[in-house]
Amino acid sequence: MIDLHEPVAVATWDGTEVLTSYHDEVWSAWLHGNVAAVHDAGRLLLLVPVENLTPAAIAFAMRLYEVGSVRVLD
Repeated sequence: MIDLHEPVAVATWDGTEVLTSYHDEVWSAWLHGNVAAVHDAGRLLLLVPVENLTPAAIAFAMRLYEVGSVRVLD
């Protein structure tokens, strides 16, 4: 469930071992027009399947979040 009041951040999927365990789910979401997300330390972490975040990748992930195209993985 998404709490509209929790902070949102964008991260790559390969940051930690926990996040890399979601590799297939992150790619599947991205390829189907969604952004994958996990709850992490009181925030919603949007996971993008790239090595380096670019402004375009961040903007696209945030846009998907804004229109409700989010797949929460946890």
